[in-house]
Amino acid sequence: MRHLIKLELKKGNLKGYLWGALLAYGILAGFLLMIYMTEGSSQEEEVFQGYAEMLRLIDTMVRATFIIYASALISRLIIGEFRNKTMALLFTYPVSRKKLIFSKLIVVFVWTFTNIILANLAIGTLFVTVNLSTGYVDDILTAKILYQHVAYVLTHAIAASGMSLLPLAIGMRRKSVIATVTSSIFIVMIVCSNNMGFSLSSIVAIPLSLGTLGVLLTYLSFRNIERVDVA
Repeated sequence: MRHLIKLELKKGNLKGYLWGALLAYGILAGFLLMIYMTEGSSQEEEVFQGYAEMLRLIDTMVRATFIIYASALISRLIIGEFRNKTMALLFTYPVSRKKLIFSKLIVVFVWTFTNIILANLAIGTLFVTVNLSTGYVDDILTAKILYQHVAYVLTHAIAASGMSLLPLAIGMRRKSVIATVTSSIFIVMIVCSNNMGFSLSSIVAIPLSLGTLGVLLTYLSFRNIERVDVA
């Protein structure tokens, strides 16, 4: 399995993935900095009431970005291979079909999880550093806030990585890239959107349930792949 994962990363051009992730980090940081700077101390009512709120907004934006990013990865690694019939060729190799498929899914899951953690770390550190200079967020960053946020990010990163597989179950029905990406945007709009300070993702049972559903539906989609004609 590890060898298959390495082949997938090599075939999919790992450098391209890395540059794509770094670009996403930059766009996210720029967008959030724009909100921070334009809505900072000049506003009567502060945008961020404290560090906990600021870091959670960063986490929500990061998860939304990488759930959609994962759908592009799924489209390239799986949906595209079925559409272009290259998957049929791949299945002629003397390797278990399930192992081939699950090596691709592991790449998507681990890539999404890792980037959510790293983006939170990088952008969160940037904002804390900037705020120490500007002081727009009038709060003290305590160890308790940090511990609670680390647990929050880890839990939601696992859930988001599972959720990122949900669009695959939808896209595989018609082997449609558009359906895959659109469904990921729809999921993000439902789960991550903020309505008067409330987001469904703040109820941890919801993202965890959707993450479990994503893994389960993906397994069911490919459980009979050894006996299915994909030509």
